[in-house]
Amino acid sequence: MAKNSINLLQLDLLPKQALVTLPRVVMLWSVVLVFMLSWTFVNHYKVTELTAQHVALAKIKVNQDNLLAQLENKFKANRADSAVIEELAMLKVFLKNKNALLSELTDRTHTSVAGFASSMTELSMMHHKDISLQHVNITYQDLTFSGVARTPEAVPAWLAKFEASKFLSGKSFINFSLNENEQKLTEFLVSSKSKVGGADE
Repeated sequence: MAKNSINLLQLDLLPKQALVTLPRVVMLWSVVLVFMLSWTFVNHYKVTELTAQHVALAKIKVNQDNLLAQLENKFKANRADSAVIEELAMLKVFLKNKNALLSELTDRTHTSVAGFASSMTELSMMHHKDISLQHVNITYQDLTFSGVARTPEAVPAWLAKFEASKFLSGKSFINFSLNENEQKLTEFLVSSKSKVGGADE
């Protein structure tokens, strides 16, 4: 069948479709609104979760700080108790040695009671806080002292006081030894004898 009509309207003469239309704008803003609402919800959830974690960590920190303070107080209390125990131990040793010294100084096999009474008085007056006597042997001619000192320097300082003594001055200490024991204390032996030992011990 023959075509009886001719289309004189060219394609470039047709009106172009608009890129921005109302439906497209509405759809675009709807997508943006949904995205913003989703983003806000996610951020709010994360902020809430982080806030809860921060509160929990803050409570843990407070508990740890309180525990640390309690441990420090206990440590200080224990340290104070240790110092008191050490002082009591030193006092017990001092009293024990004082009784031993009294027994030695009043022993009639070494010398007279009057002489030992004088020496006991002078030794008590010359007591050094860092010296703990464990053995004392005194005769008319010889002296022997042994014990424990907190520091090595305490022994010479204690012996220097003998110069002011009427009974103990003028003695020449030939034997002098210092040794550190397991408790980090200095064990000393001082004697005016040429050799320590024998019947006088």
